[in-house]
Amino acid sequence: MKLIKSVAGLAVAVALMAGASSLLAGQSCCVTAKAKGKDCEHKCCVDARKEKKTCEKCQKDATCCDKAIAAAKECEHKCCAEAAKEKKVCEKCNKKEEAKK
Repeated sequence: MKLIKSVAGLAVAVALMAGASSLLAGQSCCVTAKAKGKDCEHKCCVDARKEKKTCEKCQKDATCCDKAIAAAKECEHKCCAEAAKEKKVCEKCNKKEEAKK
């Protein structure tokens, strides 16, 4: 009985983690980090920012916010500026993966 409960609990935990990771799947790591008031710490992104470029690995479809981060600026779109004030990601410009398709 304990084994069944443990397996069921593990299955629920895995499902929750998979759901949480898919929420941010379409938004780049740099944009989500910026919304939290930080810089992305991925080595590939740090190297790209030093060269004032977007990371080809993490930002295949670079958004206006990705490009602004690469240029060490704030995105000038009104929607992005408002989202940044609230420490959120602008979902109009940084669509989630499901919405892009």
